[in-house]
Amino acid sequence: MSIEQYLEQYTSSEKEMFQRTCRRLLKQTFIVRDKNEESKRLYYFVSKNPAPFSEYFQCIGFDIVVDRNNGVIMLRNYAEEAETAKIQSNRLSLKKDESIVLCCLWIIYVDNLKEGNLTRPILTSVTDLRFELEKFGIRDEVGKASLKRALDLFSRYQLVEVNGKVGDAECLIRLYPSLEFAMDMEEFKKFVEITADRMKKISADEIEEQDNADGEE
Repeated sequence: MSIEQYLEQYTSSEKEMFQRTCRRLLKQTFIVRDKNEESKRLYYFVSKNPAPFSEYFQCIGFDIVVDRNNGVIMLRNYAEEAETAKIQSNRLSLKKDESIVLCCLWIIYVDNLKEGNLTRPILTSVTDLRFELEKFGIRDEVGKASLKRALDLFSRYQLVEVNGKVGDAECLIRLYPSLEFAMDMEEFKKFVEITADRMKKISADEIEEQDNADGEE
């Protein structure tokens, strides 16, 4: 069926819902079912009949993916590679500090899943996020302003929700399952390799400084 045929079957309210959902996906990439009631309505509207959305978005080189296990709908784009259509995530260029924060949020989310946190919302504090940054030796590279900017960006794309003011002790970050799709494993491996090399260099420099200090005594 064509998109026109699908739309002819909609009521006026369903057409308005279709338009609103398409605008949301184009603007935010993800719809997270459990974010709020509005997101839940949009999620079930798409998941019950995804075909019209696929038909519409494929006209402009995109498609949707419905992940019912995680309650996430995502917009993805098609890219031609080696003469074969390959689905790739809808891309957003990130600054270095934003990439670092995203990787650490991803680690915290995955660690919670491994611990069996599957039914209740996954929350983390700014302190825990800072601790994760410190584990990679990059805490000082992400200041308060950079952290707030990154969290604001990820909130806009339905990856997290910040409850409170960044910097306050009671501030909590809710991690959404859309984080699972925000980066691929190869990107994460590259991040780990870069930070591991950096940590080795720091350790080598510290050893050299200690040796020099011992030699001066």
